[in-house]
Amino acid sequence: MDNASADGTAPAVAAQFPEVTLVVNPENTGFTGGNQTGVRVAIQQEADFLFLLNPDTTVEPALLEKLLAAWQAMPGLGAIGPVMLYYDQPETIWSAGGSIDGRGQVTQRRQGEPLPPSQGFEPCDYVSGCGLLFSREVFERVGFFDERFFLYYEESDLCQRILAAGYAVGTALSARLWHKVSRSTGKDSPLTLYYMRRNQLLYLKKHGTRAGLIAALADSLRLWAVWTVKRNPKRTILQRALLDFRRGRFGRANGI
Repeated sequence: MDNASADGTAPAVAAQFPEVTLVVNPENTGFTGGNQTGVRVAIQQEADFLFLLNPDTTVEPALLEKLLAAWQAMPGLGAIGPVMLYYDQPETIWSAGGSIDGRGQVTQRRQGEPLPPSQGFEPCDYVSGCGLLFSREVFERVGFFDERFFLYYEESDLCQRILAAGYAVGTALSARLWHKVSRSTGKDSPLTLYYMRRNQLLYLKKHGTRAGLIAALADSLRLWAVWTVKRNPKRTILQRALLDFRRGRFGRANGI
């Protein structure tokens, strides 16, 4: 799936891997839209399982076999991912699934810990979309990513819908993936700040409580006030995120 890259990636892939079905988007539709397009093609080709994989990752050779074996061993499973390790710290965990609190704050489970035992399954609230396996059955029942998110929180929203449909979500502790964390967007970039803050509120509007949404809004407003006093330039990005949420402006945000 090529999401309107401009560096020659698409023709290079077509030339080097002619056996691969290459889908090229004419414009960048974000993580949600790009994967949505690829999944639709896979469904049209009658794929039984779908595996999302970010371009800034490497995987062990037996990754898919291990994920599918874990799937077969867990009746009622709706989504599963591997243990995700830091690319530059290959024996340190970045994520073994995620947790979400009442204010919509996301936490990567086991982050910073050494490699876990090589067997077993751990349930979680969501699996990062940088390495996520689910079935055609699940897709047809709960749908796919909500394209209003565009970037960030899309997998959290999807996994909450999977859980609400009665499926389990979790991590296969025997499977391994290495992630170059935040290489594409930048951990502290304006883009990350905008989409994380706006989409946290959208997620809470869909799945949280009124109290949780109000608390998250209050947290962001306090941060905006502090940044305004300190003349932190990031205050304008945060302000736009809050205003766009209030006005129902979702999807891709131009100019960030």
